[in-house]
Amino acid sequence: MMMPASVGNQSPGDTIHLTIDDYASFVLNGQRDDRSIQTVGKSGFLVCGPYRACKAGIYTVAVLGEVESVGPGAIVDVVCNSGLHEFVKTDITTQAGPGLITIFSLHIPQDISDLEIRLTVSDDTQLKFQGVRIQERDIDRDYALLNKSYANDAHWSVILFGSYLSYVKPEIPFYLVIPRQDEAIFDRLFDSASVTGFVERLPIILYEDWVLEKTGNVPPAHFDGWHVQQVVKLAFSKLGLSRHYLTCDSAQFFTQPFDFGTALFRDGILCTTARPLDRQEINQHFVDTDEKCWLKGNLVSAGVAFDAIDEHFSAHLSSLKYHYIGCNGIFDSKICLALESRAADFGYTNFCGLIAVSPYEFAWYGAFVTYCLPELFKPIEPCILRPIVEPGQLFDSAAPTGQDGYFGYLFQKPACDALQPMQTYLACLAA
Repeated sequence: MMMPASVGNQSPGDTIHLTIDDYASFVLNGQRDDRSIQTVGKSGFLVCGPYRACKAGIYTVAVLGEVESVGPGAIVDVVCNSGLHEFVKTDITTQAGPGLITIFSLHIPQDISDLEIRLTVSDDTQLKFQGVRIQERDIDRDYALLNKSYANDAHWSVILFGSYLSYVKPEIPFYLVIPRQDEAIFDRLFDSASVTGFVERLPIILYEDWVLEKTGNVPPAHFDGWHVQQVVKLAFSKLGLSRHYLTCDSAQFFTQPFDFGTALFRDGILCTTARPLDRQEINQHFVDTDEKCWLKGNLVSAGVAFDAIDEHFSAHLSSLKYHYIGCNGIFDSKICLALESRAADFGYTNFCGLIAVSPYEFAWYGAFVTYCLPELFKPIEPCILRPIVEPGQLFDSAAPTGQDGYFGYLFQKPACDALQPMQTYLACLAA
């Protein structure tokens, strides 16, 4: 099992780490051993306290441990003033990720002297509590990276994370969402990467089913992994763990220093990777190349599918269309929440409803910003990472410099199937 001590350790800045020693005097309905405080079949507070000072700010709180089973009434809450003021209360429904009981955002509007993070359990709850990490976030520059991955892409995800450690600021958290059943292969690969020194810590790993359940976006049974991946990318916004986040495909990596603030913001607006195209010309291109996309369960010309998305937001489509580049979605959580609200106005159920109509998360987000929030729409070119489709294409042009707008590579089929992740990464660094 991946060591939970690494979860949430994302910044050299202000971090409060509460261990089971800090809770030693505040165990109420549990039993302590060397590594954890365990439930003993009694309902009520497992732990309370430990009454710590905490300054005003926004934090990510990771409650560490292992959940075997939970019953109704198992919760985590954050309070002060002897429990009279409640900041957050969240149900424990299932394990959030390896070594993670749950994780959530905490806003403290003013300095306090007696912060409590308490666990309440029912008599049939079985869990082991191993401490809490409270990581302060920058209110003005609240960024994160998100990778939704599967067992088949696990090798690429390890390389992506290793490149992140080298080229992205350490205070920017990296979230990796995986199916629960794929944990073993990620565990093995990250352990190997740690032993060889390729990574010195782990990403924050969340289970796919926890993310979907926690955000109210449980997909219908007919959704495959591709559909679920798109829902996760949008639904992540509802966890409140970051204001802005960059979604990363697994088969990509950074080779140049990447900074959200300088690369993706213009005049205080988060830029959208989009290129302006003539609608008639791009639709004809889709016809000529016979490019198909899904719309209401049927394969149609890509132009028809994307126009149908646009038509949800505007009755009069302009001649100029913004073509959204799907390799990296740069999302604003507040805009995603507004998009989900608009989905309800259309009669669709949350993000799953949008993806069921037409499974292209970037197109939904991009059309919504273009037509409904034009004051927040600012396209940026080129793509953040250089797309590589054919293996031989990799070294056909100059390597990314950062100054050219490229900060690494994105590998698409067939390149991602033909190239070896570690060998490709090392070759690109040496080039």
